[in-house]
Amino acid sequence: MNSRERVMATLKHSEPDKVPIDLGDNCTGIHITAYRNLLDFLGIVDKNIRFSNFAGQTVVPCEELLQRFETDTRYLQPPLHTIPESYTPIVVGKYQGIYDGFGVFWGDSAEKNVEDIPYYNAVINPLSEMTTVQQIKEYDWPDGTNNSSLKGLREKARKLRKSTSYALVGSRFQGEIFEYTHWLFGFEKALRHLHRNPKLIIAAMEELVKFWTDYTTSYLNEIKFGDEHYIEIVNLMGDYGTQTGPIINPKRYYEPIIKPFEHRLAKNICQLADVKINYHSCGSITKFIPHFIEMGYDAINPVQISARDMEPCSLKQRFGSEITFWGGVCDTQKTLPFGTPEMICKEVKYNMECLKPGGGFIASNIHNITSEVPPENIVAMFDAIIENRIYC
Repeated sequence: MNSRERVMATLKHSEPDKVPIDLGDNCTGIHITAYRNLLDFLGIVDKNIRFSNFAGQTVVPCEELLQRFETDTRYLQPPLHTIPESYTPIVVGKYQGIYDGFGVFWGDSAEKNVEDIPYYNAVINPLSEMTTVQQIKEYDWPDGTNNSSLKGLREKARKLRKSTSYALVGSRFQGEIFEYTHWLFGFEKALRHLHRNPKLIIAAMEELVKFWTDYTTSYLNEIKFGDEHYIEIVNLMGDYGTQTGPIINPKRYYEPIIKPFEHRLAKNICQLADVKINYHSCGSITKFIPHFIEMGYDAINPVQISARDMEPCSLKQRFGSEITFWGGVCDTQKTLPFGTPEMICKEVKYNMECLKPGGGFIASNIHNITSEVPPENIVAMFDAIIENRIYC
């Protein structure tokens, strides 16, 4: 099988020749510090390091590294959405950082050296003082039909499809609906509104789902050649888990209020193109998985095995016939940054033995590889994946 066939087979719950491997987006990516250290360790040179997500400080891995780790995916990110390594954060008041398209400012103290900032947080929340639905409607929401930011995407899609056999994943889709209200209002205020004044959250989600519907339509039209879209998978996001359980009550808040918006976006995407949906949610999310399956999500990421009720063999037994697990190879909080290569190899082998039978598994790091992870541990993880990926 080639990479595209391998990925599509496992998403259809058939055993491919080998477990597909993924690395690269801002949900299965790598922090710039860890990336630089890894390149030095492997003797690889990347003369054009670019951020895939500046706030998270994740980068676009170079082709030589992706080939070294035998990855089967390539991310189709609009060239204008990546940011050069040399980017200088802007200063706003006491913060330095960057505005996103929704007017959220991702920053840290302006007094710090840039080299000392590992990540940028949502420090300016533009809807934080809004108290009426009308104020939210009148906010300057971005226009998802404006495809100027997609410049170069069509040519990139054509080149990847014609010259490679990788599975192409839509990058910068994201589709964050409820999660993005955390950044627009502020995390605590968003949860408070959901409980006490949900009409404000609903009004914001109406605008967000409109933007993402328009944006995904523009994106998919940009990479449509005849009747075919040069993409296999899109990523959507909506974090609902903590280490020990849901952030919100699924029955009281998710099912009646949030789920209809997410379902609307997913249905629109699937009506536009024959693609699979990979849904990102960290933490303990087993109470949401039946909802994800019902809405037609094909895969969940990152499979945070360190969270409560997320043991990989149990997940596979309960949900493995209905949804693909994307991630889940090594505890990214303890084993990967602080374990030995031997510990990592043992853990990867066990988790893959749990998740690979019958297909429905794409091997990847659990969320992003953080800045403190030693390069030898990253190599140990991917080499262990390669060693254990073959189906008998």
